[in-house]
Amino acid sequence: MKGVAEKPIHKYVGLGLILIGIVLIVLAAYIAYQSFYSYRLPWFYTQASNIEAAIISLVNTLVELAARLGFLGLMVWAGSILLRYGVQSLRLEQAHRQE
Repeated sequence: MKGVAEKPIHKYVGLGLILIGIVLIVLAAYIAYQSFYSYRLPWFYTQASNIEAAIISLVNTLVELAARLGFLGLMVWAGSILLRYGVQSLRLEQAHRQE
């Protein structure tokens, strides 16, 4: 019977973390791609009656874009952290195997 230290748990945890990290990064890239190609110019270029309406519309658009970029940045950041720990876990399992 194998002991706790002899089980290849680091291998499975590492592979799971790597898989989740890759999925997060690919999903963020897909969302960014879809947002880029489905973006429409705001209405303030053609329908703004005065400068205040144009500025308000521009600020709203910039806040929306900043929120989207922040969300995508968090997804990529989390994915890269999961990838790092997944690779680290696989290396730890490989070091245990070589001993």
